Amino acid sequence: MPEKKTPKVSRPNAILYYSVGLLAGLYFRWFLGLKIDRSGLKGLKPPFFVLAGHGSWLDFMVIALALFPRRINFMAAYNFFRDPVLKFLMGWMGVISKNQFTIDNQAIIKTKAVIGSNGMVGIFPHGCLSNEGRPGGFAAPSIAKLLKAFKVPVVAVQVSGAYLSRPRWTTRIRRGRIEAKVTGVFNGEELNSLSAEDIYSRVLRFIDFDDYQWQRKNKVTFRGKKLAEGAEGVLYKCPKCLAEFSLRTKGNKLFCISCNNEALLNNQLFFEPGREDSIVFDGFDIWYDFQQQNLLAEIHDPGFRMGTDTMLLWNEPGKYGYQEMGHGTLYLTREALTYEGTVFGSVVTLTFSMKDILMVPYAAGEYFEIAKGTDIRRFVPDDLRVMMKWVLAIRLIRDTFYESKPKP
Repeated sequence: MPEKKTPKVSRPNAILYYSVGLLAGLYFRWFLGLKIDRSGLKGLKPPFFVLAGHGSWLDFMVIALALFPRRINFMAAYNFFRDPVLKFLMGWMGVISKNQFTIDNQAIIKTKAVIGSNGMVGIFPHGCLSNEGRPGGFAAPSIAKLLKAFKVPVVAVQVSGAYLSRPRWTTRIRRGRIEAKVTGVFNGEELNSLSAEDIYSRVLRFIDFDDYQWQRKNKVTFRGKKLAEGAEGVLYKCPKCLAEFSLRTKGNKLFCISCNNEALLNNQLFFEPGREDSIVFDGFDIWYDFQQQNLLAEIHDPGFRMGTDTMLLWNEPGKYGYQEMGHGTLYLTREALTYEGTVFGSVVTLTFSMKDILMVPYAAGEYFEIAKGTDIRRFVPDDLRVMMKWVLAIRLIRDTFYESKPKP
């Protein structure tokens, strides 16, 4: 039998990596106020793993700059490789593709190749951007097994301010401050003696972040335009009249079209009342918690059910992007997510058991996804304002009723 070919993975292209790194370094330091503490790297040589939380799209560059001029092979979701331009660039940058929510042997083999050649692999264990300035998504306990299997040192880059500089719900960047600190998490030897549970809990502790708590202490001034626009992609419930999907934004203002409640986002990125009778929360974190507590009360009703009309897309093999399958109605209960509608012209029912849903990737104001292995279904609600409630409801049901505290 012919031998199977080992999946190819290259070190990041040196010319591209160093050129981008030098230019980005100037931009991040002078424009975004990036400050880096590299004390955790003292005396450390590759191979090793680099772990970090995932507050913002800026994280990839922040982590790369924190380790610069060392070149990191980052691990990223296979979804990004469905874009031909990104696929080309990621190939040049030595990015390791990973199918989320499933065991990806190809990604493990590529990781072994990088570590075996004295390289560094960068991983964001949560696998999902933050909604409100704290860790989002679900850090799979399998990260502990991966680290224990390779038995090489592990460092974490703790980042503060990246979410505030460029949250997921806007494309605009704010000028303020970002802090990154490199810290040693494990040396190779101690991974032999630690249990997977101990490794997992320590990883979570070292990649934790809370941008609003950090900002309440530091009170950094952020400069930018239209600071609040897009916030309704995460904030959907008015704290005054309790109406849902009634929030709108313009400039630095978030307001409710149902009761005229108004919040102004100041240059420290905290909300202030826009009117004397306004009821607002100062940060996205507290507003998000308010939404979560109200939604928890809803899902504890055994008869809980949500519904919305949606377009359905899928990741057709051999093609770039996502292809339309049909249109229908999506229902959510404590037991399942159910789509009833058309698929390529036929009327069907698709059911996704809640116990099998680990995480809900989504793009604010665009779509959310449910995966079965490598098979991904992308839902684009007719009313995009409902999306954050759906994402949050699915996560809360999963955490509340299905293995809320999984062990490695």
